[in-house]
Amino acid sequence: MKNPFRKDLESRSRPEACTVVIFGATGDLTHRKLIPALYNLQVEGALPAGVKIIGFARREKSDAEFRLGLEQVNKKVSRSGHDESIWADYAENIHYHQSEFQDAGGYARLADRLDEIDRERGGSGHRLFYIASAPEYFDDILANIKEAGINHNKKGFWSRVIVEKPFGTNLPTAKHLNKVVSKTFSERDTYRIDHYRVKVCECHFRALVE
Repeated sequence: MKNPFRKDLESRSRPEACTVVIFGATGDLTHRKLIPALYNLQVEGALPAGVKIIGFARREKSDAEFRLGLEQVNKKVSRSGHDESIWADYAENIHYHQSEFQDAGGYARLADRLDEIDRERGGSGHRLFYIASAPEYFDDILANIKEAGINHNKKGFWSRVIVEKPFGTNLPTAKHLNKVVSKTFSERDTYRIDHYRVKVCECHFRALVE
């Protein structure tokens, strides 16, 4: 089937591959918004080759179980429909990482996994961390990302973070969260999304990986 977006895509610069780590990967936000958004970029040919998606969450799941659950929801909510062959290619790059948000060992294992992916890609180390967990875990996740050293930009590559859902419940809590984020990522690499005000869509991912 001819891709209706192809002409537009050919006029754009092609973003480089990155690894997307989604914290809170078994939640509704991941299933109904984030994975379908990335899938639709795949449909349009706008998802860079070599992108890896790692879902980080507490429940025990295999890669196959995680992918199946995502596929079932994608069939219902994807704005472009669901193409089995496109999904199959897309899902090959989706993996699951089981860990408690407070477990430093889980982040150490994640660091090893990210390094392995970088080696498989020939050293491409772009990383995007999407915090889609419940807000009470934001501090734990950010602190453990820093402790594991996976927030550091490698030479020639970037590491960025998106904090999703309410950014604090009032001014003092928002200031506290800003302080925690700033200890882990630079302001230029930090993106805040309050999904009560901004709809999560493919444009966020386009801006982040380009």
